[in-house]
Amino acid sequence: MLSVGFRLVWKLACGAALTASVACAQGFRSGYDPNAPAAPATEAMTRGLETDQKVGAFVPMELRFTSAEGKEVRLGDLFDLEKTTSGAQHRPVLVALVYYDCPVVCSATMDKLAGAFRRLDYKIGKDFKVAYFSFDSTETSKRAREVKDGYLVGHPDGLLDGGKFNPTISDNWNFFVGSASANRALANALGFKYRAADNGQFAHSSVFMILTPDGRVARYLSPFLGDEKALAEQMKLALLEASDGKIARGVSDLLMSWCFMYNPKAGAYTLEAIRVMKIGGVLSIVMVGGLVGVLLVAERVRRRRSVVPVAV
Repeated sequence: MLSVGFRLVWKLACGAALTASVACAQGFRSGYDPNAPAAPATEAMTRGLETDQKVGAFVPMELRFTSAEGKEVRLGDLFDLEKTTSGAQHRPVLVALVYYDCPVVCSATMDKLAGAFRRLDYKIGKDFKVAYFSFDSTETSKRAREVKDGYLVGHPDGLLDGGKFNPTISDNWNFFVGSASANRALANALGFKYRAADNGQFAHSSVFMILTPDGRVARYLSPFLGDEKALAEQMKLALLEASDGKIARGVSDLLMSWCFMYNPKAGAYTLEAIRVMKIGGVLSIVMVGGLVGVLLVAERVRRRRSVVPVAV
């Protein structure tokens, strides 16, 4: 019985095992060539740009940005639990700081995330939100709209049958632009660093963040954690953790979240074999106990039937 229970839990847990291969970006964004060589980054350009992980910190809710639709949006309005505490949804928010005309890294980051969204069984709008913020204050909402439209068209659920954008996806996959001060304030709150280069481009780190439904930083992940399937698994674990399990789709999701723990040294979730064995042991005890109970009941029924009443 122990081996049966252990194999059952091991199968559930290992279904989320991560691969280590690196895939090319998909190139949803117009003008981005995934085969183009990366521009060389000098040590002077990248020095001091490591992300400071501020896990647990709140983002500044009063900051304002302009959406791809040209509307001014208060940052706090993106978060479910900022709006109401009664009957609120618990959707975490995936945040990435990019700039839309980045020739290589930001485009690859957005493409990798879009590929992972296609493989993820949690859905944008229903289970979580996405917010991209351009830290280039010269970029316009019109440019953000162009980039957004490209990704919506490339998403399997981005369009309805009539060719219109799916509002569930479109309303919850946001592309923002902002002022230099708002961009810097958000970046500082998230520990994200960027620096303008002499050629008009930016040197910056490559990371995305998962925020809790009330606006706290929960996890930092690299968009280049293996292929799209591996990235989707990491993303799922972070979203599940950030929502306190409230977006779990059954016992298997909860088991998976318990069997994997975030390893800050690796910057990823790793399988905890001890926890898997503990779950296997508990399930085995339950199964053995249930079997013993069934056998005892069956034995009592058999004894009662074997007693033949004597006629007087």
